[in-house]
Amino acid sequence: MVTAIVVGVGAEAGLGGAVCKRIGRGGLHVFVAGRTPARIEQVAAAVTAGGGQATAIATDTTVEADVVRLFDRAAASGPIELVVFNAGSNQMANLVDMEAAFFENVWRVACFGGFLVGREAARRLAPQRCGTVLFTGATGSLRARPPFIAFASAKAALRAVAQAWRANSARRGCTWRM
Repeated sequence: MVTAIVVGVGAEAGLGGAVCKRIGRGGLHVFVAGRTPARIEQVAAAVTAGGGQATAIATDTTVEADVVRLFDRAAASGPIELVVFNAGSNQMANLVDMEAAFFENVWRVACFGGFLVGREAARRLAPQRCGTVLFTGATGSLRARPPFIAFASAKAALRAVAQAWRANSARRGCTWRM
């Protein structure tokens, strides 16, 4: 069966959950990835209740081994046709009071995680010479406003990763839609 991976799934009512349910209705086996097992299992159950197939895989997108394991599990079920990166940490903090660890954690989730997922997607999809990879964005990537400085900068960096990823993939002779 053809598979899809959605990384950054939280609440069923969120964007990640909605994307998973839509993909499930489209006939792909959805690998639902997020950090909270109870939430991703609920989304996987909703996909199944809607007539689709889904597997929940607890994944921390900032941990390389987790991302590789996710792609290994999905590839074992069938060719990967679609990868969606939706992880983000839209937390507020005042710049003056912001701890460096807070800023770095927001960046690791939204940008570094996108790099890891995008790199693994390229490694898996390039030999197939087809596939779709989507990185979800935010208005903050173009227009930063306090108190979302950390999130906006992470999403702006993710936008740059996505643009470079697409250009790199095109040079390899692949056709990508983003």
